[in-house]
Amino acid sequence: MSVQSLAYQPTKNIKNTRKSHHQEISYSRNLLQKMGGNWHQRAQVKTKIDQQSHPELIFDTTKDDFRIDLLPFKSHPDFLAAPLEIQKKILSAGWIAYNEKTIDIESKVITPACNHIIYRNIPGVDDGISQEIASETLVDEAYHVLLVINACRMTRENRGLQSLRLPEFNLVRNMQIEQDCYAETWQKTLVQVATAIVSEVFISDYLDLLANDTTIQPFNRVTVATHKRDELAHAGIFKHLAKCIYSELNQQQKEFFIEVLPKPVLWFANVELRVWQAILEQIGFAKTESVIADCAATNEVNLLRIDYTELIDLAQEMGILESQRGIDSFSKAGLFN
Repeated sequence: MSVQSLAYQPTKNIKNTRKSHHQEISYSRNLLQKMGGNWHQRAQVKTKIDQQSHPELIFDTTKDDFRIDLLPFKSHPDFLAAPLEIQKKILSAGWIAYNEKTIDIESKVITPACNHIIYRNIPGVDDGISQEIASETLVDEAYHVLLVINACRMTRENRGLQSLRLPEFNLVRNMQIEQDCYAETWQKTLVQVATAIVSEVFISDYLDLLANDTTIQPFNRVTVATHKRDELAHAGIFKHLAKCIYSELNQQQKEFFIEVLPKPVLWFANVELRVWQAILEQIGFAKTESVIADCAATNEVNLLRIDYTELIDLAQEMGILESQRGIDSFSKAGLFN
């Protein structure tokens, strides 16, 4: 998931190439209504997943549980020199961490944002259609949590990792630290909403590599592929919700939102070294300290790990990048060269 070098140039005569403000929001609201109406046809929670429909769902002890290229220390000589049994145990623990981070995203980022919509706490999405979509999304997310909890349980039982315990992930931790910087409730809410928007725009790519990898544990691949099918819809939903929200913010709120929106990209780019250190220590990897120190020195926040072009496109569609403030905000986060 690498990203090409981005050099943003303000678009000239952009009003001639984009829908008018009113047309853009009307279009988004119409699409949201259609997306909400299609939920019964596309929601994975309504699709039965069993060994009859997926005969490969038997746990295969010969397959790796995770991809080596998703480890932050994949090329480190101490990891490559470790016994194969330890490497496989690290991959299994990496799969568990991947899933527990997914639970954090669904439970602590997306669900509270949906609840804000349901309780009409956010301008622009305080209508019945938005409430319906937020409620449907909550059902999807609860199902995703169930999926990954089952996947973690199976891995823990088959790989002897029942006692593995992981610390809080940096994504949620950084969001909460950012919220604590502000006194106003609306500011904390917009931090939550911005993080949810970025999460849903990114999460399809986050799932993509594993969903299409036939070399890993079949149960794991099917779990991720099932999750991904919902998230492809969620990405579009949250893009249009973002447009509706932004259109109804007052000027002060818009300026705050512009400053906050790029920040979760950096939180996603964090390689979660605290979590990996906890994993390696619990597994008994002898070179934990040197491997983690070397990774931290290289780059703990690595924007090359993620493709954030869709967020750039969304910001441009919302008109955020028509202002110098928007350009400066995205540049400060390192999203423009």
